[in-house]
Amino acid sequence: MLLINRKAALEGGSSDKKEPKNSWDEGVNNEIPQPEEEPTEHKEKPPAPPPPAPTIAKKMVFAKPEEPPKEEEVTPTAWLNEVFTEAVRLQASDIHITPEKEYISVRFRLNGMIHEVARWDIDYHEMVISRIKVIAGLQVVEKNIPQDGRLELIFETKTDPKGPPQPQSINFRISTMPTINGEAVVLRALNREGKILNMNEVGLSETAYPTVSKMMQRGHGVVLMTGHSGSGKTTTLYAALNLINSIDKAIITIEDPVEYRLDGIRQSQVSFATGYDFQNGLRAILRQDPDVIMIGEIRDNETASTALRLALVGRLVLTTLHTNNIIGAITRLLEMKIERSVIASALTGIITERLVRKICPNCKAEALPPYDLMKTFGVEWPEGVKVYEGKGCDQCLHTGFIDRVGIFEVLELDEPLMGLIISGANITELEAYVESHVVETLREDGFAKVRNGITTLEEVIRVTI
Repeated sequence: MLLINRKAALEGGSSDKKEPKNSWDEGVNNEIPQPEEEPTEHKEKPPAPPPPAPTIAKKMVFAKPEEPPKEEEVTPTAWLNEVFTEAVRLQASDIHITPEKEYISVRFRLNGMIHEVARWDIDYHEMVISRIKVIAGLQVVEKNIPQDGRLELIFETKTDPKGPPQPQSINFRISTMPTINGEAVVLRALNREGKILNMNEVGLSETAYPTVSKMMQRGHGVVLMTGHSGSGKTTTLYAALNLINSIDKAIITIEDPVEYRLDGIRQSQVSFATGYDFQNGLRAILRQDPDVIMIGEIRDNETASTALRLALVGRLVLTTLHTNNIIGAITRLLEMKIERSVIASALTGIITERLVRKICPNCKAEALPPYDLMKTFGVEWPEGVKVYEGKGCDQCLHTGFIDRVGIFEVLELDEPLMGLIISGANITELEAYVESHVVETLREDGFAKVRNGITTLEEVIRVTI
C-alpha cells in the first residue's frame, strides 16, 4: 500500500527533494577537523570530533507477537506515513499518539478495542506533533491548549486482487491535547468513500428488521437512534438512507462531519467557525422542500424541538441521540423541555444499538461458557447449547475477532405508550411498558448471535452491563 500525500503543505511528502537521514543531519559538519602543524617542537592534540547525531532507539514495529523489533533509521515524515498506511491497512477507526515518560506510544482502535502497535524514541515527540499540526493546519506554537483540525490523504489500495491499486480518500479528524508528558494526538479515520451497508447487513435480526423497515418507509415522524459514542448509530442511519433513497424522494442531511458520500442525497456539513450550526442548517433545509431529513445528532433543545416539529408537518426525520437506552431517549427529550404531546405525536420509533466483535472464522473453535462472569452478572445459559471463541491467528492479529456487528433493541410507539407519555407517567411506569413491548432486548438479540456462532457470550455481557 502506497501513501500519496495530497496536501501541498506537506513538507517533502511528494516533492523530489531528498530528505536528510534525520532532522539533525541538516547543517551539521561531520568532517573531523585536522590539526594545523605548529612551528614549535611540541604539538597540541587534535580536537575531539563533534558528537554524532542522535539515532533512533525504538522504531515502528507492526510485527507479529513472536517477531523481534526491527532496527532501522526513519525520519518523522516517513514514520507518520507508515503510521497512516498501517492504520488504513488494519482498518483502524482511531489512531492514538501519546507521549510517555521515555517513549511515544502509538495505539490503534481495532474493532472497538485499543491495541498498542508501536513505540518510538521520545526525543522525536515534538517533531512528530509539529508535523501533524502543519499538515492539519493547526497552530504549531500553541502547545498548552487543545486544538482540532482535519486532514485528507489519498492511499492506493487493492480492492480487487486481480486489478490494479485504486485511490482511496481517507479523512482524519484530528484532536490535540496537552498532557504532563507533552501533547497527545488522536486521529479519527473517516472513510467517506467506504462501502455503505444495507439494512440487512448491520445486524438486524429477522424479528426486528420488518419493524425497522416499516418505520423507515413511513412518510413522517421521527426515528431516533440511541447509544453511546462509537456504537454504530451513524452507520445504521446511513444504511436506512440507503434503503429509502430513490429518485422520487428529496433527501437532505446535515452532519458533523459527513462520514460517507451518498449519491442522490444532498449532504451538508456544519461549520461552527462560520456560524453554520444544526439550527441554522435546519432553517435552510425547510426552504429546500425535503421529504426526508437526516440530522447527525441532537445536541440541544432547539435542535430537538425543530426536529420533532418538522415531523409533525409531514417530514420523515432520522437522527441520533446520545443516551444508553430507549427509556433514556424519552427522558432526555423531557429534560430538554419538549412538550409531552409533541414527543408522543412526533416519535415513530426508537432504536438502541451496541456493537459486538465477530469471532474470527479462521480460528473459531468450541469453548466453555464463562461461568464466573455469568454468575457475577446473573446470566443464565441453557445446558447443551454450544458457545464459540476465536483462538487467535494471523488473520485476526491474534485477537480472536474480525469486524463487528450490531445488536439492537427496537421499539415502535403505539397508542398506549403515547397515552402514558401525554398523561405524565413516571419513569418507572414508562420503563416497565417499554421493557415488555420492545421487539427484543439487547441481550436477547446478542444471545441469538452467540447461539449462531457469530460472537461470544463475553462480548454480549460486556456491551450490555
